[in-house]
Order: sequence, then structure tokens, then C-alpha cells
Amino acid sequence: MPERTCIGCGQKSDRFELLRFIIREGALFHDAAKAGHGRGAYICLSRECLKEAYRKKGSFSRALKGQAALPDEETLWGIIIGSN
Repeated sequence: MPERTCIGCGQKSDRFELLRFIIREGALFHDAAKAGHGRGAYICLSRECLKEAYRKKGSFSRALKGQAALPDEETLWGIIIGSN
């Protein structure tokens, strides 16, 4: 099974256990189906991991190897909760 690393806590997990984000039209997009094209940034389904990813400046950009417009943390958490 393919493993990915959470950009928040750094823990490795099966890719199907993590949330996947991609860049779509210059913005960060939650790829709930895990079927979008391109590089993905992975994060645990944990508010603490999301906070840590935001605390680490540029963690999403580094993982995605590109710039994306990031919503504020509260908005992104709402998107995550709403799609799961």
C-alpha cells in the first residue's frame, strides 16, 4: 500500500487514510475522491495537524511544488468537515 507523509505532524500513513489537497486553477482544492491530477499534499484528519501545517510557513507550497491561494484555517477546516 502506498504511504504518504502528513505535512502537519510528519507521520506516514496509507494514502487512503489521509486528506489530499491539490492545486486547481491557482487555489488549494480538497481532493476528496483522491483522483485529481498532479502533486498532492497530504494531511491527517486532525485539527491539530491542520494547525501545524498552517504554523509551518510554506508547508502546502513545498508539498505541492507550487503556489496556491490558501483559505484561512477555519474555512479550510469547514471544507474538510463538510466533505467527510
